[in-house]
Amino acid sequence: MGVLTEAQRAQYERDGYLLASGLIPEDVAERAEAAMWRIMGMVPDDPETWHREPEGVAGFQVARGLSVFNGLRDRDLMACVTPHYLKATAELIGEDDVHPPEAVHTQNKVPVNGAWSLPRAHVDGIPREHMHETFPGPYRIASLVFLSDVKHKGGGTAVFPGSHRKILALAESDREKYKYLFHLNRDIPRLDLGDPIELTPKRGDVLFFTYLFGHNGTANVGGRPRWMMRYFCSCQGCQTRWKKTEDWGLWSP
Repeated sequence: MGVLTEAQRAQYERDGYLLASGLIPEDVAERAEAAMWRIMGMVPDDPETWHREPEGVAGFQVARGLSVFNGLRDRDLMACVTPHYLKATAELIGEDDVHPPEAVHTQNKVPVNGAWSLPRAHVDGIPREHMHETFPGPYRIASLVFLSDVKHKGGGTAVFPGSHRKILALAESDREKYKYLFHLNRDIPRLDLGDPIELTPKRGDVLFFTYLFGHNGTANVGGRPRWMMRYFCSCQGCQTRWKKTEDWGLWSP
């Protein structure tokens, strides 16, 4: 028996994304959030601690409030890889099952001062140093796991429903010109993708999106840090398809 409803699967097929609740039990998500506070070296009720550079961080951008960790294998973070999460991933790509990931990649954002606006769309897999080919592409599905409640202007993801079809059509219109995702991404602003929707996930929610789906992060100008992670894998398939660091590829079942 599936873990997703027919309506959820239909929405993913139609819109290219699904924000799903209930795949990670509340107590598991609560422990994972506490682990993220600990890893970040920050205290929930002490904003004075929110803006220092976390120890061991791989990337730190003060202006964006962004902290990136690569390859975390914390037990409480990995506990979010529940059977329901794996099963939902498999259902959305039409598989019976998927192999589990091995580690965590964070994109945490603490609040910053500044203007807030909805961004233009981009697609994943565009770093120039990797030059991923558009076809067949480095992934079939991506997922973001949120470990804090996100409010309006609090760093939620902006999504463009149905954009994957228009972006795919652009890519197919000139396969030579758009051989690489890096080049395809540059021309996405030419497309009319409609108005973006700002998602405000709750702790434990998972955002799934399909290949070539238009989306982008938003600034966190709210009152609380936003914790978000995705998963890494060191298997040869993930390393080959979607290499991220020397040791890890983004999990790409």
